[in-house]
Amino acid sequence: MAANSNFVDNHEPEEHSYNYDLVVIGGGSGGLACAKEAASFGKKVALLDFVKPSPQGTSWGLGGTCVNVGCIPKKLMHAASLLGEGIEDAKAYGWEVTKGAHSWNNMVEKIQDYISSLNWGYRTDLRDKKVEYINSYGVFVDPHTIEATNRAGKKTTITSRRFVVATGGRPRYPDIPGAKEFGISSDDVFSLSSPPGKTLVVGASYVALECAGFLTTLGYDTTVMARSIFLRGFDQQVAEAIGAYMREHGTKMIRPAVPTSLEKLPSGKIKVNWKHDETGPHLTSLILYFLRWVE
Repeated sequence: MAANSNFVDNHEPEEHSYNYDLVVIGGGSGGLACAKEAASFGKKVALLDFVKPSPQGTSWGLGGTCVNVGCIPKKLMHAASLLGEGIEDAKAYGWEVTKGAHSWNNMVEKIQDYISSLNWGYRTDLRDKKVEYINSYGVFVDPHTIEATNRAGKKTTITSRRFVVATGGRPRYPDIPGAKEFGISSDDVFSLSSPPGKTLVVGASYVALECAGFLTTLGYDTTVMARSIFLRGFDQQVAEAIGAYMREHGTKMIRPAVPTSLEKLPSGKIKVNWKHDETGPHLTSLILYFLRWVE
């Protein structure tokens, strides 16, 4: 349909008594772009962004999933793992190099420093574009009103002519005993303060397989548990080739299987009980657990 330059939105008058012309809920790439673009047209705009901590207490700054717990830290950890492989390959090209021990803590510290710089950059960019940043959790009261709650629990009522919801998604835990108590998700791994150790990754999405790949290459004993196929929705010939490549490079596989419960042993290790299940409920592709695996 061709755009109509004469289109007028008569649903609400231009002149209004609301606090803002537009409030964007969500500070990821979509929300940031929307808020700044609206402000460039002279509109009064606010952006709400609030991250509820994960079950393990992880939260992050402005920028959304990709910047904080997705593409950016994931690619940086892949770069770290590829550098380790490159040192081994360099010997075949005549370089006299020795591969030392990898420091998980140093890697995480540098990655989080970089992400913090991005968080600050997004905040200053919003200020420069005249978008008000509100670090609060918004809940709709009526079509033009939200109640915003900040970290201290203080509630504020905000009205706006229009709202854009751009909140993205979060990992979901399976409904099994011990999952939230003893498992962690992809929300947690990129800022994990200590090395993950022997690791079980539950799920076979691109998030799960990518994380399993760099964990293996960084030197951690890593196993993928998949309910059925790899990369559901992707070309399965390619998906199986990826699985085969990962196995050849040291990632172990358990499939078809699903976890049934997690429990902590007196030794401090986490025991994962599981069953073979080709027809059971599908585990969401975003679920990703890192556990000390008891065989």
